[in-house]
Amino acid sequence: MIRNIIFDWSGTLVDDLPAVLAATNFVFQQRGVEALSLEKFRAEFCLPFKNFYDRFVPNVPLTELERNFHHHFRGVQDAVTPLPHAREFLLFCRQHGLRTFVLSTVHPEYFTLQAEASGFDQLIGRAYTGIWDKRLKIVELLAENQLSPAETLFIGDMQHDVETAKHGGVHSCAVLTGYNRLDQLRASEPDVIVEHLGELRQILERDGLELKH
Repeated sequence: MIRNIIFDWSGTLVDDLPAVLAATNFVFQQRGVEALSLEKFRAEFCLPFKNFYDRFVPNVPLTELERNFHHHFRGVQDAVTPLPHAREFLLFCRQHGLRTFVLSTVHPEYFTLQAEASGFDQLIGRAYTGIWDKRLKIVELLAENQLSPAETLFIGDMQHDVETAKHGGVHSCAVLTGYNRLDQLRASEPDVIVEHLGELRQILERDGLELKH
């Protein structure tokens, strides 16, 4: 039975894709690199994001790229909004006594602002943010909070999230509300793929909080 849920943030609980794309293209513009369309960005973006930058703007210090990114993102992050079904799913977790966590690369400053604006800060137990490689953190998260991997589900929108779940030995659910496309997520072989959190809630309700592979 699922008793603990670890959420990715971006593309899983909130829609920050337009803002992130705008800030990324600003970074590219500063380096004379052609802007990416949304489709191209979704096809190319990956985590850890250093690997992504290395392909498009190699030999530029990551600190410099990050400075450009944050300069632009702070001006557009008000456009970040909760994803459909996210609030209802978090309330479902509370109603059923599920422990909730966030494990995300999102900058702690942005997480705090977005979580307060959405009210999700009241529905999430503990957040681990600013994590560049979630695979290196999930085992520590499980140990710190005494979570049984067999009772824990990681939900995310990217291949890196599925890889993180497997690294931690927990169940994995991929949602199609964020950065990676269906073909990319299928290739990472999560336990389940859903259109959105509303569909996952229906599955958990139907199966008594069991996740049948």
